[in-house]
Amino acid sequence: MSLLAATDVSVAYGGVRAVSDVSLDLAAGESLGLIGPNGAGKSSFLAALGGQVALAGGSIVFDGHEIGRMPPYRRARRGITRTFQMTSEFPRMTVFENLVTAGHGAYGASLRTVVLRRRETRRAEETVTARAWSVLDRFEMSHVADLYGAELSGGQRRLVEIMRCLMREPKVLLLDEPMVGVAPHLVEKLIADLRSIREEGIALVIVEHALEVVQELCERVVVMALGRPIASGSFEQVVSDPDVQAAYVG
Repeated sequence: MSLLAATDVSVAYGGVRAVSDVSLDLAAGESLGLIGPNGAGKSSFLAALGGQVALAGGSIVFDGHEIGRMPPYRRARRGITRTFQMTSEFPRMTVFENLVTAGHGAYGASLRTVVLRRRETRRAEETVTARAWSVLDRFEMSHVADLYGAELSGGQRRLVEIMRCLMREPKVLLLDEPMVGVAPHLVEKLIADLRSIREEGIALVIVEHALEVVQELCERVVVMALGRPIASGSFEQVVSDPDVQAAYVG
């Protein structure tokens, strides 16, 4: 049974369609790669799943519920989180503060609950703090907990963004070019980290130009060109497809 099902999804910018009638499904714990040449519509489709762009058509069903018109924060609370091509950590917050902020966002907060339900608020604070340290330990980042976002390397910023997503305990993690800005010697570590996330049952959708990363991480690959899927299957199947080769070569 599909955890996430997109049916005939379309995205348009100013009347120009970037994504046209794309359908795919995703099972819990599956890793799906989205590849294709520049301008293929991969990031736009990812944004449609995450709610950062409005649908021009189609539907998205997640965990049995239609979410195609939901704003991103409601999708995140249901279990869909996303990273971006450009990292979006808070540069003037420490790594620990970045994680705790994301953790609080997972549960929602209001002035009323803070004032009137202090015991529950304190308990939630303790839960989020414990989870932040657990995530830092898991990714071997405890030693940079007190560093500010602006002080981190590109690879560390990527990890912080992924860790912030995990603070929400997601069911689906959408990754937009996670290897951009990551030093070559850290790529293997990030691949191993993502593999461990998948093994926990969290589904991954990965847009990535580094095909060796897709080959190592993704059980299934969908190739897009001109806003539409042109091939689907294992990595070996799609890279040998004549239509895929033509799309990349031009």
